[in-house]
Amino acid sequence: MVHFPLLRRLTIYNYGLYPGAKRDGVFDLEFRPGLTLVLGANGLGKTTLMTMVFRLVAGTYDFSLSEEIGTTNLEPSELSRHARRQFADRVNDGATNARAVLELSIGPHVIVIERKLDDLALTRLEIDRQELPADEKVYQTQVCKSSGLGTYSDWLLVLRTLVFFFEDRRALVWDSGAQRQLLRCLFLSPEKAAEWTKQERAILQLDSRMRNLQAAWKREQKELSKTLRKVHSESGVRAALAAAESSLAQLTTQHDALVERVEQGEDSRQRARLSSLRAQGEHDKALRELERARLFAIQSHLPTTAESMKFLFARLMTDETCLACGTHGVDHKRDALRAMLAQHRCLVCETELPGSSNHVADIGDKRLLELQNQVEATLVHSLEQARLRDEVSAAYQKASEELTECAVQRNDVQDSIQSLINQLPPDEKRTADQHAKLVAVGELVTGLRAELAVEREKFRSSLDSYREEIQTFASGIKESFARISNGFLFEDSGLSWAPDRKNVGQAGGMEPVEYPAFAVELSGSNFTGLQRRHTPSQVSESQREFIDLAFRMALIEVASPDQASTLAVDAPESSLDAVFVDKAAHVLSQFAGAGHGSRLILTSNLGAGELVPQLLRAANPPGRRMEPLIDLFGAGVPTRAMQESKQAYEKYWALLRDNVERAEEDEDA
Repeated sequence: MVHFPLLRRLTIYNYGLYPGAKRDGVFDLEFRPGLTLVLGANGLGKTTLMTMVFRLVAGTYDFSLSEEIGTTNLEPSELSRHARRQFADRVNDGATNARAVLELSIGPHVIVIERKLDDLALTRLEIDRQELPADEKVYQTQVCKSSGLGTYSDWLLVLRTLVFFFEDRRALVWDSGAQRQLLRCLFLSPEKAAEWTKQERAILQLDSRMRNLQAAWKREQKELSKTLRKVHSESGVRAALAAAESSLAQLTTQHDALVERVEQGEDSRQRARLSSLRAQGEHDKALRELERARLFAIQSHLPTTAESMKFLFARLMTDETCLACGTHGVDHKRDALRAMLAQHRCLVCETELPGSSNHVADIGDKRLLELQNQVEATLVHSLEQARLRDEVSAAYQKASEELTECAVQRNDVQDSIQSLINQLPPDEKRTADQHAKLVAVGELVTGLRAELAVEREKFRSSLDSYREEIQTFASGIKESFARISNGFLFEDSGLSWAPDRKNVGQAGGMEPVEYPAFAVELSGSNFTGLQRRHTPSQVSESQREFIDLAFRMALIEVASPDQASTLAVDAPESSLDAVFVDKAAHVLSQFAGAGHGSRLILTSNLGAGELVPQLLRAANPPGRRMEPLIDLFGAGVPTRAMQESKQAYEKYWALLRDNVERAEEDEDA
């Protein structure tokens, strides 16, 4: 189980942007269970406040997230001096005496963090009221232990892509690379999550090294060829060497062709194996469907029979083993039962049964026939795929044997060339030495290719196991997502388990692996049923925001069941109509009021839309509805726009308060 950060209290001292409601240099913000709504205007510091909270939790280490998170090096590095002064640069005094204290919980542990705001240096660290050394590495170790995550980079990944929903957020549910990294660290043990990363990074490093070395090898081969053309010799040794080199070139061409043929054969063998497995799976699925249909037919024909008897008849008609005595090979009994079922006779006494008035039995019989035909068809297909698999495997074995024989011949010719080289004049001998070094580099490339193939196969095997383990959580994630997203949207929506096929590295010679991933499905006015939406551009702006938010909420809910968590969001109200706002406020307030102390932190502008008053009305009962509101107008430094348009801001503030209070009066009436 993963423990997400649960924010409790933030206190900022002597920071110019937040002088506090009493203007005493103390800005105190309590994150109570439920909703915390930070309300302000453009330039008043909403984003700075949320960024400060993030940086207090994340510390002074971070990593860069590329467009493809899946294979990004997520090893964090220390922030630059400029990045550590991001808050100091926002105020005139450089935040010389400013500091911030954040209290949060991670699982059962209460952590207090204090940092200077001029350079984010850690000045105090407490775990369960016990003071620890104010050291960044100590903090990282404690966070990993408390959260249940294996590495601090996984902690940063969870913060940046899941917990904090910033303005520059990426569409996580449509980013298969981000998905697989989150599924890895959330639903595997820390040991397995770390091993996944270790294996993947080893492959990518080998892949890069091999391709770089291979490119350099080919460049040097071209240079050597130019040099050799300049060397002239009429000696018999030179002629013999030329003949041997010609033979070596032919063998090398043959060897390269065989290597390619073996690699293609391996690729074909893997595809044939997968096709055979899929065909067998289709046949197994058809058998299961037939078994269920037979049970349904038994229920239709024998409605009064006990469930245990129906189950025994259904299994006996499918298997050749009696469940009562364990006797194998009772296919004559199975065939007899099928015949009686088709003739509408009792399976026990063979009495002709009365017809069904609602035609359920007839429909079941037709379905049985269809499924029986499907079982036979899938069996034929499965056998054909197995035959193709065996043929491809035989071709691969033959090519491998030819490659071995060619390699032996090439080694013999290389030995002959080396013997002739020793007889060459000194200048030509130096050229030949260069050639020998290139041969050695070529052998190194070949060795790296073989090592890469071994590592890839090990990772494929491990990934199959990891994917199966993660898939055990798939149903829970899909159910949570469907409940949350269908609360947000008017259209029907859901997730489907859709493993993402990707190459590990850029070198060829391996079937793509299947990473765990989900795909979005959504109904629409021009579609029949749920249709897969492959990119965020295939949905509206408001749908995109809430589908992605629902996916994050579902991951948090399943990864940490019955545990409180925090979700920090910039209020996505800009593209919502009035009816959509009601649904969004209802679902968001449900997360905040889940009953186990979760925190939902939102930022919004005054007068940005109807979502703010709706959330305030949904978050608390009458008389307490304004409590979740953090007023940056009163606790922050007024902007020039606020000073020059003071009356306009006061009007919008009064409208918000009247909107919330009027709703209370209507409820009382």
